[in-house]
Amino acid sequence: MTLGEKIYKLRTEKNLSQGDLSELLEVSRQSVSKWENGAATPDLDKIIKLSEIFGITIDELVKSEEVSPSAPEEPKDKVIVIKKESGFPPRKIVGTVLLSLSAVIAFMCFAIGGLEGALAGIILSSPLILCAIVCFAFKKNVGLWCAWAVFFCVDIYLRVATGTSSAVILNFQTLSFIIKSGEFLRILLAAAQLAAILSLILATIFRFRKIPLESKKTPLIFWGIYGAMKILLAVFSASHLYREIMHNLLASAEVWVYTLCHSLYVWIYTGFFVAAVALTIRYIYTKKNK
Repeated sequence: MTLGEKIYKLRTEKNLSQGDLSELLEVSRQSVSKWENGAATPDLDKIIKLSEIFGITIDELVKSEEVSPSAPEEPKDKVIVIKKESGFPPRKIVGTVLLSLSAVIAFMCFAIGGLEGALAGIILSSPLILCAIVCFAFKKNVGLWCAWAVFFCVDIYLRVATGTSSAVILNFQTLSFIIKSGEFLRILLAAAQLAAILSLILATIFRFRKIPLESKKTPLIFWGIYGAMKILLAVFSASHLYREIMHNLLASAEVWVYTLCHSLYVWIYTGFFVAAVALTIRYIYTKKNK
């Protein structure tokens, strides 16, 4: 029995589809299909994960079960040759293209408006820059992380430029004030922001829900950090220091500085919240299917 046949046999015994196994291994379903068909060989780290998922040793996974009686006994120590992917990955090609486009935009803005124009060009092309960084930094789930990066840039811009955020929809007092002032466009933008972030949270949870997580310590740590940051923000907002800072910023017409810092802080604890929820779902799913 070949390695591919053994992977197929063990996968079906565990009642896992190729998609389920690919999510557990953080690879594409096509990769699992190629392994089972003998068209490709898993990397060593994937072989280790496969042995853990199937509950067998690495030797039991990679050794052939069918040995001809007349065939001479093979040496016990065998070297497993693992084929590595070569070439420039497509994700890095996309990242290079995105960086090139952002450089072109920054240069054009510099030609038009000098240094201030170049800065505006960098801000304008920030979604391209962040997506390029994602393409170079991550091997898997590039599309998901790029979606988070683009939404981050758009959300920060809307918060700083218009004062609009998804929190508007969740705050009845603020929502009532905006309705009375007739700023319905802000309500639509806030609703779109809320729908976008909820969609990204659900997509993140769905993508990582089946990855095993045995310890509950990790999600508890993230919940603790999230709670501490929320409490710290509430205490600071009620302090005399906060009122003094806001008074000075209003006097110098630099309120956008506070808005930017506040928005970045909100995004940091939102990241811990999303991670805590995703890790909790993973832990519950692992315990439920154990």
